[in-house]
Amino acid sequence: MSEDKKKDRKEEMEKEKMAQGNGAEGSREESEDSGKRRRELHHLTKKELEEMVVALEERLEEAERKAREYLDDAQRQKAELDNYRKRMIKEQSRIIETANRSLIAGLLPVIDNLEKALQSCEDRDDALKRGVSMVYEQLVTALKKEGLEEINPHGHPFNPEECEAVMAVVSDDHDDETVVEVHQKGYRYKGTLLRPARATVSKCE
Repeated sequence: MSEDKKKDRKEEMEKEKMAQGNGAEGSREESEDSGKRRRELHHLTKKELEEMVVALEERLEEAERKAREYLDDAQRQKAELDNYRKRMIKEQSRIIETANRSLIAGLLPVIDNLEKALQSCEDRDDALKRGVSMVYEQLVTALKKEGLEEINPHGHPFNPEECEAVMAVVSDDHDDETVVEVHQKGYRYKGTLLRPARATVSKCE
């Protein structure tokens, strides 16, 4: 082995010994500190030990109190966030439903006109009638899926909450306050009245 290599090897061994010495010295210092603390506790009087225990218990209670406060605050913030999220979802649903209600209400005259067109060509059987019928059925089916309900009170007792009496006729063929003719169908949207029906109601002498 050359002189340079021997010198490098010797330096490495010296560094390793120094590192081991430092580690051992650190362990010795920790051991000395631990022993010093034990000796200090050993020389304390019973009263001093009791006071130390009381102080530690007070620190523990304070730490537990703060932990409970942090937990209560976190739970309160979580509840507030959940309530805010629910309010936002409810508000978004209300906005969407209001927009849909307005849109569907605007389509009701279209349904009325398609029904009148079908009535006017009732005796016909051609491509025009079939086309109008197809459009009418597709439109009504789509709106019913969105929550539209038809109110057709013909032959039923008059209900002023869902029907508007535009005319009254004297008739012995029907019970009093019975709808004998519907001039315009009414509609509900998701259970609430969108438009009342307009009808003729019977009156008995």
